[in-house]
Amino acid sequence: MKKLLFVPALMLSLASCVDLSNSGSGSDSNGYEYDSIAADTIDAETMIDAKSGNWQYREEIDEMTDKTSYYAKTVSTNSVDFGFPYEGGSTLSLTVRDSPQYGEDVFISVSKGQFNSHYNGTTIKMRFDDADPFTVNCSEPSDLSSDILFLNGYSKIVGLLKKSSTMKISVEFFQEGTRTFTFDVKDFKWDH
Repeated sequence: MKKLLFVPALMLSLASCVDLSNSGSGSDSNGYEYDSIAADTIDAETMIDAKSGNWQYREEIDEMTDKTSYYAKTVSTNSVDFGFPYEGGSTLSLTVRDSPQYGEDVFISVSKGQFNSHYNGTTIKMRFDDADPFTVNCSEPSDLSSDILFLNGYSKIVGLLKKSSTMKISVEFFQEGTRTFTFDVKDFKWDH
């Protein structure tokens, strides 16, 4: 009986060590500030201002400055399965943001899971349509959230999104290896 009580206690102890929340704010290693709530929890319910194809668009007016931030978000057409505590299928989101406060940036976020960040920098692979894949350097948020990565090369990525139909992103996850996500990116409209 003691063994049975030990396992739930261990699970409870492990669960308390894993921070599954996405709140807080900070800046990435390049000094780009972000609000992790705005960055990671832009879900379908809060982003229904406009929709074009697989893209969701949102405008957000800052109550203090009356300045507008613009967002475009798309979610992968496939999901991947991870082990405990992230089982049940995870998708990857790509968000483009133009904000007076935070600047222009592109970031990815995983619905459930943790990116495998490295002490010497993190990279992902991207591929648009039938072109060759290329490597993109990434930055972690300053609060070290493990479910968001900021992608370097805003202008290049936005330019490719405007003229492509499909995009693939391969990214490494903590204790899960590298996984590839596919996106339908046609109909992307961005003039900010």
